[in-house]
Amino acid sequence: MAFQISLPIPIPIQAVPRKTDPLIKCITDNKAERLRKLIRGRDINGLYPSEDWKDDVTPLSAAVLCRNEEICSYLLGESADPNKPSTNGQTPLHYAALTTGVSLNIVKRLLAAKANPNGQGLQILSPLQCAVDRDREDIVKALIEAGASPERNYGMNQELDKKVERMIHQLSSQGELFEKVHLFFSLSCAVRTKTQIEVYRIYNEHFFQEDPFNHIILFEVYFGVIGPGAEQYRQSAIKFLKDTKTTDRYIEGVIKRFPRIPQEYWLYPLNCLYVALCISKSIFPQIFSDLVSILTYRLQHSGNAQGEIINHLILKILSVMMQKTSEQKLGLNLSVYEKLCKSLLPLTRPDYSSLIGVWTYGLFACIYDIAPELVALCGLSPVPEMILNTAEIDMDEVMKKKLQKLDESLRHPAGSSAVDSLCAETAALSTSSKKKKKKKKKIQQELRSQESEQQDKEEPYPDTVVTSIEESNSSVQPFTHPDEISREWRQISRRWRSKLEKLANMDFSNTNRLGNLTLVLTEEFRIAKGSDGTEVFLGLRDDGTEVAVKRMIKSNYQVLRNEEKFLRLFDSPSIVRYVDFAKDKDFGYLVLQLCEYTLEEYIQDHLPDDSAERSLVLKKLVKEVLCSLQVLHDQQTKVLHRDIKPQNVLIDTKGKARLADFGISRRLNLSQTTLRTSSAGTRCWKAKETLDEEANIGYKRSSDIQVAGMLVYYILSRGHHPFGKGPRCEVNILEGRYSLEHLDDDVAKDLVEWMINENPNERPTVEQTLSHAFFWTDDRRVRYLKILGNEKEAENCRNADEELLNAIAKYSEGKSFSEWKTKLPSELVQKLDNKKKAYPENTLGLLRFIRNLHEHYKAEAVKINLMALFPDLFGSLYIFAKERGWNSRESVRMDIKSAS
Repeated sequence: MAFQISLPIPIPIQAVPRKTDPLIKCITDNKAERLRKLIRGRDINGLYPSEDWKDDVTPLSAAVLCRNEEICSYLLGESADPNKPSTNGQTPLHYAALTTGVSLNIVKRLLAAKANPNGQGLQILSPLQCAVDRDREDIVKALIEAGASPERNYGMNQELDKKVERMIHQLSSQGELFEKVHLFFSLSCAVRTKTQIEVYRIYNEHFFQEDPFNHIILFEVYFGVIGPGAEQYRQSAIKFLKDTKTTDRYIEGVIKRFPRIPQEYWLYPLNCLYVALCISKSIFPQIFSDLVSILTYRLQHSGNAQGEIINHLILKILSVMMQKTSEQKLGLNLSVYEKLCKSLLPLTRPDYSSLIGVWTYGLFACIYDIAPELVALCGLSPVPEMILNTAEIDMDEVMKKKLQKLDESLRHPAGSSAVDSLCAETAALSTSSKKKKKKKKKIQQELRSQESEQQDKEEPYPDTVVTSIEESNSSVQPFTHPDEISREWRQISRRWRSKLEKLANMDFSNTNRLGNLTLVLTEEFRIAKGSDGTEVFLGLRDDGTEVAVKRMIKSNYQVLRNEEKFLRLFDSPSIVRYVDFAKDKDFGYLVLQLCEYTLEEYIQDHLPDDSAERSLVLKKLVKEVLCSLQVLHDQQTKVLHRDIKPQNVLIDTKGKARLADFGISRRLNLSQTTLRTSSAGTRCWKAKETLDEEANIGYKRSSDIQVAGMLVYYILSRGHHPFGKGPRCEVNILEGRYSLEHLDDDVAKDLVEWMINENPNERPTVEQTLSHAFFWTDDRRVRYLKILGNEKEAENCRNADEELLNAIAKYSEGKSFSEWKTKLPSELVQKLDNKKKAYPENTLGLLRFIRNLHEHYKAEAVKINLMALFPDLFGSLYIFAKERGWNSRESVRMDIKSAS
């Protein structure tokens, strides 16, 4: 028996029976032309009575109730509001879910017109719950894909709650999105029925999973549990951060996610960020700068209660950051503090509460300690008496003294201000007011210049600045202990920070000297070890630069010298930087740029949790590896790497992949294309021709390409090898037997297959790999689809050959574009359909539609993100066009070339 839905009635209903409005009657009688006439001059979003439905409904709701897709499309095209509730509180989506026989297309059209998938207002049940009650799994899926939350109104009816739980569980096997929705929903269910200890045990391994819609992570939901046991959840969350040492990971994740988190969810990450910063031992300068930008932008300048809570939290977070950076004595760019001053200044107005005022002036007091000239120049008023009185109660003694010092400087600036003392001429000690004004103006100009420079250099998530390194004398001998050397440390690495901090503060008697380097040759400071006895240690140059010191025994000395030779040859951001070389009677030492991880480590443990972000990172890594190889294969260098593998690609502090380890690399002569030498490389990471002893083909740049293709697959599949693993791997390479089962992207598969081709002559050059469609931007991919839409087959889409339609249908079955008209704005589809005979809802029709949209409706075209609407469209059609020979046509090739 279906659950009986009882809904609130927001507007009182008159007791008299309803008489159906003529407008509604037109819809129930399916008289579309009469409806078009009647609707003129009437409110398309008005509520009109219906005797049959005992409700007052909009024309759109009536069309949904009548299951009339044509009228729905017409009304949406005329700007009908898909969120307008009826008198009984039902939106069109509610009625779609509750009415037997409503097509999924109608639901998709409503959602495409921005219908709120969670319903509108305070309905007792959400559209999703209504769909579950009617066993409409197809509608539930569409609602979830549009962002509906199964938690909405959960707990109102136990019987229905169980049905929702069962259906969400069933859907969890149908893709990553549904799996994540189930994960977050099941946590909220578990909190109601299980103990905190049980909930932690089940969910802690998933804490860094990200909600696909609001972008908060499971850890933040767990931390934010409310109710009688809330403190237990909070304390166990704090313990989790400490025990797993994931505080830095969490903070970095917040920086990346926060711009995408809707305001209604801000309190989740802000509360967790405050705790994480309190736990963190220190804060990197770039983290400080990034957080200042993110948090100050979110300060609320309106007087509502929620805004007060957000401001208070942000100010607390900024205060912790100021305290940490002050303790570390970090030198931050003055423009960061200036930005902070400008953002905080509005919060000192008297219309903000004393609580906000105390925290704001407290922050100014901390900034005054570091950069008094900025506070003096920003126009801050003296500390109001109310703030000073509040501070007497709420602040500790240290902060009270800082606040008093700030107040004194603001009330009596003459003769003692920080600006005046800065402006005073050092030599002449002049007190000229004109000079002071010029100096103040100069300070302001310098600050603006610094801020401009910082903005010019900004990257999405930059790391700390990498300093240039000058080579020191490589003939220096190691292990001398000078009486006194001033040891600096420029903090860049995050992974090795604790060890470097220990090294920087270690007694000189316990360290070794290698020219201008300090290092300790013990296992504690060893960061890598090779099978040939090679060891890599952490080191610090006298200028504070962090380095890696590669030590190799004399028996392998020539290998190290060979690597040094090639590193000196390259001056590229794609290759690990060479710093220095030295030797003693037992070892050779190669000093290199310090990186964070090998590619193998990074792929296994350090990729983003969010799938979309992870895909972008993996594609970036692939491109960076190929760019590294491009440096080697360049006609000016002509170097063969000969040992490409995950362990020989390093990830620097900015997350950039760099090729490394050139110990067995060789350089081709000017006219040489092939190197004939003994077999090189690591097991399972060798080209076919180097394994086939009888072939005698030698080693070419195409040999590097095949192994690089294996590495590309390894990256994109997150750790898999196309030729398998174990003893059969090299046999499979020889026989050309491979599997790309861990790749879903057809275009990526096409690139990998090209690179790992068993015939060296059929493999691409590195330049050709970088020009492959896998790396095309979205704009270029759309341009390609427009090109295909110009072809005669697409132009003839309304009378297409049946064989062609069947062939292309195989590439669209089950894909996002199979019912493409329901995904596009209905009014736009109607506009183009009405120009000629309607476009057929097949792939050829879509290609022609895209071509005409971009050719004749450019203003509308720029509003449509085709790659987001149809993520698998380009890949499917690129492979189809390639296999049908379309990509080889002169018209397509010339257009592609002109688009590149």
